[in-house]
Amino acid sequence: MSEPINVTPPEERGEFRRRFFHERDEGPEWLAWTWASRGRGFPWLGVLLVLIGLGLLIQYLFPTVGVGTLVLLAIGLAFLAGWLFGGSWFSMIPGALLVALAVARLIEELGLYVGPGVTALSLAGGFLFIWLVAQTANRRFGWAAWAAAIFGLIGIVQISGRLTGVPELGAFWPIVIIVVGIVLLWSARRR
Repeated sequence: MSEPINVTPPEERGEFRRRFFHERDEGPEWLAWTWASRGRGFPWLGVLLVLIGLGLLIQYLFPTVGVGTLVLLAIGLAFLAGWLFGGSWFSMIPGALLVALAVARLIEELGLYVGPGVTALSLAGGFLFIWLVAQTANRRFGWAAWAAAIFGLIGIVQISGRLTGVPELGAFWPIVIIVVGIVLLWSARRR
């Protein structure tokens, strides 16, 4: 059996070697950890480390806030930063939802409101944010509006029993969801 022959023209051999070793000489991978979007790179690890550091500083100043909540907030804000500055639409959705969950936990941990419904209303706000951003960019994210409506309804029903002067709507929300489901099934049947 004979040795393989390099068929690459001699003028291109140096270019490959120069490009390959130049990329390797730029330093460790973690220094430039990026997620390329539309030709631009975004320093995910740097943003995440800054946000986690800020979160730990906040946790030092406000000991009632848990580290898990602040890490969740940092990850969500890093995703949103990737969307805002890196142009990655993919990162906007998890960013908005992680920030919504972190805000719900912050509200409970700071004692602003303790009880059911906070998480559902925060998620409704996150989905509403996703839908509004999609509307301004002429994208179709109708599912986000439906999710915001469902989580908003559940959150309002859960909070209604805890607020003074507002009647409890405990049995109301299952009936509303059943009615909306029947309307959707009926309209799909008519098509």
